[in-house]
Amino acid sequence: MITVEELFDYALDTDMSLTAHSIFWAITNQKIGINEDSVKLKEIEFDEEAIQQSMRENTLRIGEIKLFVVESKQPNWYAFYLGKKEADAYRLHSETFRETGVKVTHADRLMPNLLTFVESGIEESLYEYRKRIVQFPVYVGHVEAGKRLVHRAL
Repeated sequence: MITVEELFDYALDTDMSLTAHSIFWAITNQKIGINEDSVKLKEIEFDEEAIQQSMRENTLRIGEIKLFVVESKQPNWYAFYLGKKEADAYRLHSETFRETGVKVTHADRLMPNLLTFVESGIEESLYEYRKRIVQFPVYVGHVEAGKRLVHRAL
């Protein structure tokens, strides 16, 4: 059994805004308890308008930390950063690697991909990695185009 709380936590961790805000609405409106089986969510008549409003206001602050990929001056290598704004990733990259005039791309589509961190041998998604970080922006590492190995260049 997967509890409502477990599904809610997963939705928050993986930026699933509609799912997280829907569960939040159901809990706060006492339609379901956090320890109940998440299957019971299918039986609830949700207030779609209220949930959409909550999503517009981003009540749960989902998606504030994004993945930015910076094209390195070294061909086929990209630096990965987690942060709130593209400008923060650019500034951190410029300060850390003395590379300016580089292209920064918002790349949240890569967040669920499993990556292997060469130093530790740990394989995880950037959603999992992000949970351990306390201060943003942060340099994650460099990745060669088409590969899933994260190298720390510091």
